[in-house]
Amino acid sequence: MGVFFSVLLNIIEIVLSVLEFLALAASVVTFFVLMLNKYSKALKKILVPLGMRFFTRLRVLVLCRRSPLKKRAFLEFSLLKTGGRSVSTAEWRSIINGFKAFYTDSASKSVYVLSNCTPLIGEHFSRAVQVYFDYFQDEKVKKAFGMKGDLIEWAIGIRIEEAYATPTFLLTGLLARYEENWADFIRRYVSTAYMTETEESDNDKVLSNELYMTFAWLLWGPSYELKHDSYWSGLCQLSFGDESNSVPAIADGRIAPQIAKCFRKNVGRRYGELMSVELTLLNKGEYLRRMRQKVIPDEAYFYERLEGEESSFSLRIDDFHVREGYKSKKYYSTAYVWLLFELEDESRYAFQPKTSLAFFEHANLTDMATYQFLIETLLNKCFLHFASVFGNGAYEGRKYRFVCAMNKDIEVKFLQKYAERTAENSADAQAFRTRLLPEPKRRPANAFAAFDEFFAQDTEYSFEEADAAEKNTITDLACFYADIYMGNFPDVNERESFENLLKYLQNAADAEAYKYHIVLVKNKHGTIMAGAIFDYFKRTNCAVVEFIAVRQNLQSAGIGSALYHHILETISKDAFENGKLRPEYVFCEIDAPSHSRAQVKKYLYFWDKYKFMRLNMQYVQPALSGTQKPVKGLWLTVSSLHKMLTKLPGKLVADVIYDYMKYAMGIAEPDRAPEYVKMKQELFTLGEVGLSKLIEHDPV
Repeated sequence: MGVFFSVLLNIIEIVLSVLEFLALAASVVTFFVLMLNKYSKALKKILVPLGMRFFTRLRVLVLCRRSPLKKRAFLEFSLLKTGGRSVSTAEWRSIINGFKAFYTDSASKSVYVLSNCTPLIGEHFSRAVQVYFDYFQDEKVKKAFGMKGDLIEWAIGIRIEEAYATPTFLLTGLLARYEENWADFIRRYVSTAYMTETEESDNDKVLSNELYMTFAWLLWGPSYELKHDSYWSGLCQLSFGDESNSVPAIADGRIAPQIAKCFRKNVGRRYGELMSVELTLLNKGEYLRRMRQKVIPDEAYFYERLEGEESSFSLRIDDFHVREGYKSKKYYSTAYVWLLFELEDESRYAFQPKTSLAFFEHANLTDMATYQFLIETLLNKCFLHFASVFGNGAYEGRKYRFVCAMNKDIEVKFLQKYAERTAENSADAQAFRTRLLPEPKRRPANAFAAFDEFFAQDTEYSFEEADAAEKNTITDLACFYADIYMGNFPDVNERESFENLLKYLQNAADAEAYKYHIVLVKNKHGTIMAGAIFDYFKRTNCAVVEFIAVRQNLQSAGIGSALYHHILETISKDAFENGKLRPEYVFCEIDAPSHSRAQVKKYLYFWDKYKFMRLNMQYVQPALSGTQKPVKGLWLTVSSLHKMLTKLPGKLVADVIYDYMKYAMGIAEPDRAPEYVKMKQELFTLGEVGLSKLIEHDPV
């Protein structure tokens, strides 16, 4: 009997060992199945960067192991809870417990409730959602989760309890474009002020107070009303308190006419409607591509803008409920009410932001009394300004043309007031009839697109040096020559031929006495933005900047300054290779103010910023070829990288001009050029050349 029990115990022990092994094996297999499946990879890709740890991930894998829909729902729930920011392990435990209460396995979609739109605003949430969509773009991942098609929708819905809806689109504000960098913004404002002053007459340039109003209008970004009273694709704005605190959304299918009906019903009572809105979050690119095929041409611009915005997703309105009660009646949401004009010029083909003028007021849209009061204030401001301009004899030929308004209501009121102002037979009324033109000649979208281009901040650019042996750089040089160089040198006598530039590059390839540089600035798309030609001469240890030219619509955006600093780096390297610590002096040839096309010389401020001073001498550029003439309307300027200047040795200046003419202009024997002979004689007579400031006083 004892032997039997002993054998039985051994058998039981073996069985238990086998079962333990099988259990362990099953655990190991289960572990690897959980950790190596696509959902584990999704958690690792999407949520681990937000602070999810290993054991938390394992717990979620067990919780969501059976349902692909539940797996996606947890990812989306977590993104909303974290807002795309990293959270602690304790917070992850709270998120998991919250998800258990939130998610049901029923056929109906679980809905995540937000009190307002603010959790959907911000780069952290947008960036995290982008990671989500990037992961689910993979076809194998889609198949594993039972997803079909290119349009990816969230598995859970979103409801915003307080969404003030308006049929408007928020144009990106300048602060957002400049990433709230006030220094860059103010610099651009000042630069644009100088740019406008280069126009030939006071009738061609925006006034300083007009430019200020336009910049202030664009600062946080205005909204523009889409035509919801006719065919409307459903694009609207859901805000909380202010238009800058909003998200764009698109009313889908049958919902758009219903919302439009609410907007029309409110005319005379309020602008917009307070709603509780049911939303679906979708991958932006595919959804907007589909929607753009349905929109009228006037609205296509806004969908293109949405595609280019930083937000990684689109919001589709699936349902809505108008909010009733005391709170809805006392609600408020603010926005600009505005009017946009431009200086009239029959020869100007395109809208130019630098010649535009905006009037605006910040109004409470939900309170019709304040809304209407501020529209009247807006119109009074507008007509008061024009009256002051028309009454000033200095601006006798100046005309303005209406472009567009924030909405149709403001436009109608403007036309009514215009009719009242021009109905009389007075001189004042005559001025308004002939100099304020109420019929627009631009589509609003064209004007908005012009602002986009004018304020584009393309900081991703590179420097490319032209090389005679590199065909791609010569191709880029040809583009620069045709698109930028020729426009900056309308005087044929100042302009080098493209063939000469190639010849100078080839001659400099093996030169010992000098370095010849042509540097181009290219953006990330390969477009040429700017260029410069400059030289370094070994015997004098000096450099000459022949010119810096920036594409016209990109001027005053810092590209010229960046290019000049690159020039300094390059010539410093040349000097170092020549056994010098730095170049002794940097010379530059610029237009004399008396010969410049511009009335106010913006380029003088640029070179003055880098401490350039004019040499007090008669500088003349010899003829660049047998068919060209000498150029007298130039200044030779100079700057030092390491000391303040008051004068320069005449012999040094003569030597620099000699090398410049010989190597950079292709004049084989400068001593035989009468222009050089005369300048050399003057320099040697002076002994030392005095210097003058480029700007003796600010001519504002």
